[in-house]
Amino acid sequence: MHNKIFLLLLLIVSFAFAIFSGGKILYLLVYEFAFFILLNYLYIRHIKNSIYIHVISHKNEITVGEEIAYEITLINNSFLPVFNLKIIDYSPLNAKFKSEEWYLMPFKNKKVQKKIVISKRGIYFLGPFEVEIKDPFGIFNVVKKYDFKLKFVVLPRIHNINVELKARQQLGNIEAENKAFEDYTNISQLRKYNYGDSIKRIHWKVSAKKRELYVKEFQVSAMSEVYILWDLDKNHFAMDTQGIIDENCAECMLSIAKFCLLHSIPVSVIDYNTGKVHIKGRTIKDFKNFIEASLRNFPVYEKSLEDFLRLYKSIPYDVTLILITPYLNNVILGELADLRSSNRELIIYYVNDPKEIEDKISKLDIEVVFWGKKDVKRAKKEFA
Repeated sequence: MHNKIFLLLLLIVSFAFAIFSGGKILYLLVYEFAFFILLNYLYIRHIKNSIYIHVISHKNEITVGEEIAYEITLINNSFLPVFNLKIIDYSPLNAKFKSEEWYLMPFKNKKVQKKIVISKRGIYFLGPFEVEIKDPFGIFNVVKKYDFKLKFVVLPRIHNINVELKARQQLGNIEAENKAFEDYTNISQLRKYNYGDSIKRIHWKVSAKKRELYVKEFQVSAMSEVYILWDLDKNHFAMDTQGIIDENCAECMLSIAKFCLLHSIPVSVIDYNTGKVHIKGRTIKDFKNFIEASLRNFPVYEKSLEDFLRLYKSIPYDVTLILITPYLNNVILGELADLRSSNRELIIYYVNDPKEIEDKISKLDIEVVFWGKKDVKRAKKEFA
């Protein structure tokens, strides 16, 4: 901008001097100077219409801690060289993007590779982009905007773990007589109706053919249903300035869900905002829904965890509640002790320094698992 003002003033002064002093040489110099400025302006306008960029990535889905690699191709469709070209990225990741200046020969392309490491899960975008072009003498510069964006999905790490469910420990996969463990998706046999059988169990099609009431007997399994309560109270993450504990909680949730789904154990995640079931799954095919939930949920709520624990006093006795939290105080431990005393299955996954709560839980009959990366193995890629 300063160059433009200086040149404009210089042109005006030169023209005025030529008028008052006269002489063909002075007029010729003024015209040549004006023509020089015009040529630079026409050059920059032509180059703007001839420059294009193309941004691609060969991998749009990665895991936390991995590199995002993408490639920027600068394309010069002009018969003139580009002396000064700069790319500006306005995405949230632009702090990682180092702007550089390039020179392009006529009808030539240039490829620039960039790499970024992202330490938090989520959905990220690269772009929009701007290309800043200057003429050889730095008199004019123009900006060309490109609104396209590159989408990257950054997934939490997933680990192979073993969740010690009590029902599974006692009975394994053998059949049990307890109706609480019936699998309503698998019919084992049909039998004649007996007095006291539920009407809901009647198989109406078979009963119509046989002209006699028949009821369905379901397969029963010792696998308990699992409810996961993922603590997302932002006050419990106040000291987690780098988001490490938050990421560990997400890893823990997905690892538990994967274990349950691989073993055909029904598992549900509770919506921390509403207290209702947010996601349900029974097989590994449902795992994608849990991954998507981990990308949408973050510790942004101000809802007391104690309220949720009081709510869970009314859950069925055959359900195992797994609490994932980085924070346990005396009030929360008291609510958990009340749940445990009512013979409900309860497992706590504590995602923080265990030294902070070892004294508090030593006298309580509550199973606590201290979540740490050194205690688990990485999951296989096909489940990520």
